[in-house]
Amino acid sequence: MSTKAKKKFNWRSFVSLYMTFSGLVIAVSGVILYIAPAGRIAKWTHISIIGLEKDQWQALHTIFTFILLVSVGFHIYYNWRPLISYLRTRFHQKIKLRKEMWLSAAVTLLIFVFVLIDVPPFTTVMNFGESIKDGWATEQNEPPVPHAEEMSLAKLADAVKQPVDKLIANLASNDIQASAEDVVKDLAEKYKMTPMELFKRMQLKISVPADETKTYQGMGYGRMSLEDVCLKLGVAPEDALQRLQEAGIMAEKDGNLKTLASDYDKLPIDLVNIIKGNKPE
Repeated sequence: MSTKAKKKFNWRSFVSLYMTFSGLVIAVSGVILYIAPAGRIAKWTHISIIGLEKDQWQALHTIFTFILLVSVGFHIYYNWRPLISYLRTRFHQKIKLRKEMWLSAAVTLLIFVFVLIDVPPFTTVMNFGESIKDGWATEQNEPPVPHAEEMSLAKLADAVKQPVDKLIANLASNDIQASAEDVVKDLAEKYKMTPMELFKRMQLKISVPADETKTYQGMGYGRMSLEDVCLKLGVAPEDALQRLQEAGIMAEKDGNLKTLASDYDKLPIDLVNIIKGNKPE
């Protein structure tokens, strides 16, 4: 029998290495989510990036972040003595590090505040990401109405102003058995296709004005001010404010559309339609 002692598993090294690997996963998934298509496109088309869909990248990013927080606790536990020694050393050097400490705290606070109030260059970074997200959207892969994949066939038929029997009959002609109560995304998953592919098999010819199609595409309106949205739509800001007020929404020209929509439990696209003079259903 070997006289060599069996090497003991080093938990401290394991935690440190795990934090490194999980940090890489979080960093990569964060970049992917920065450029991934908007939710309406991702859920409708199931576009994949490096083999994974947006929902999968979101799950990876969230779960690994939570587990990383737990591993940080273990890292502190296994490195408690070196950490205390380090802090004691830094405490004795506090006078030397005083300027650095206050400056780093101030910079952190400023970045935190500037991100929240959309100050360049941070707003520029976010707008660039939004422009990439909008780049995924085309007239072909836009859902006919927001959250169409969450609707039953009956509700979808009502939304696109078509008889539900026609939708069901067209699906049947494509060997897809459905009922009015079936939810689009569930039916699509059952037949191993995307909601967009399922919708194409409904063979509907929907007449939508060109300007209304653009409205449904979103086009990054959420990050614009109300005044910028009006400029893009060719609507006078005074008319837009009046229409919003008639809809029970109090707004200001320099207010952010996404924030305004959130305050009234609506989507930016809902406000865009009101601004354009489209009556909400």
